[in-house]
Amino acid sequence: MNQNRIYFKGNPWPEGHPIKRFELSSRIEDDGYVWIDITLESENYYSERDIDDDEDDDYESDWSAPIVWGNYHRCTISSTKWGNSGVKLCKVDEYCLSYLDGLELSVDPKPEEVDDWEELAFHIYLLGHDAVAKHKIKFNVDETRSKINIDWVGKIAQAYIGSYDFDRDFSICISDVDFPVPVILEK
Repeated sequence: MNQNRIYFKGNPWPEGHPIKRFELSSRIEDDGYVWIDITLESENYYSERDIDDDEDDDYESDWSAPIVWGNYHRCTISSTKWGNSGVKLCKVDEYCLSYLDGLELSVDPKPEEVDDWEELAFHIYLLGHDAVAKHKIKFNVDETRSKINIDWVGKIAQAYIGSYDFDRDFSICISDVDFPVPVILEK
């Protein structure tokens, strides 16, 4: 996989999509823990390669139809844009660049046990307002440059069309992310 791209297995662009914006931030909550937030926005799905789509083309599903992807333009995954929770990381005194090196997070591994999808760490706008869970987020640190590389995989449920099975895969590779200095939230 190439860096700074997002991939959706089985969509019309197997080469993935460039990432337009990626923000990694951290905050200190009243519980004495550092929480991280991520917001990602892709470029338009068709930004590097448009696909001619004929009305008569027969696709297995909306997932494989370029015209459907074109109608929604781009992907946004965020823990802040729609008020999701983000990820509880560690106690404040543990948090440093070296703490992240090699850290792999498992986030929302069992979404079927959550009462309300608003409780999930992230929300996704993909082909409408869908759901995203079963994340594996791995951090690798280049300490000489104080930069972080992130490999992230997860599952998507096409909630917008009424599918609540997390049966679609995505993967993200991001490089050269700045270490997020936590902000203290005031109540």
